[in-house]
Amino acid sequence: MSPWFKHARAAGAVVILAGLAGCAEQPMTRAAPPEPVATMAPDLVGAWYQVVFENNSTDIDQRGALIVSSAAKSAADNPSSRLAVVGRTDRVGRAVANLTLSERRAERVRDALIAAGVAPGRIDTRWTGEIRQRVGTRDSISEERNRVVDITVLN
Repeated sequence: MSPWFKHARAAGAVVILAGLAGCAEQPMTRAAPPEPVATMAPDLVGAWYQVVFENNSTDIDQRGALIVSSAAKSAADNPSSRLAVVGRTDRVGRAVANLTLSERRAERVRDALIAAGVAPGRIDTRWTGEIRQRVGTRDSISEERNRVVDITVLN
């Protein structure tokens, strides 16, 4: 089964496949919606931090440096923990540029965590661009709460 078909089926879509023998005889049914899946159990999250950035910037300011330091201390206090670092942007500018910007921000925070003593193998770094905003906005709207890198310490 192709990944597209699995995705369409999981989303509850009705898929019509042409050329199948006897397809007119088979009633079309809608797939049952998938069961909700928790992506992270609440007891796995040790701490959550957020570094805020200026427009179109990857510079970690003084406040951001203190936040990174706090996250590194939390990681040091929990040696078996892992860190999830996720870069995000607002919707000012082109989507491709924002994806690159969110990647650069996430990498800057990852590098700062490593410089603060966190082992690179404990850090999972991702970026979403403007796709997964904290606060939904229209295009070209500058929203500080979306110009962030989230750091989650996972126990």
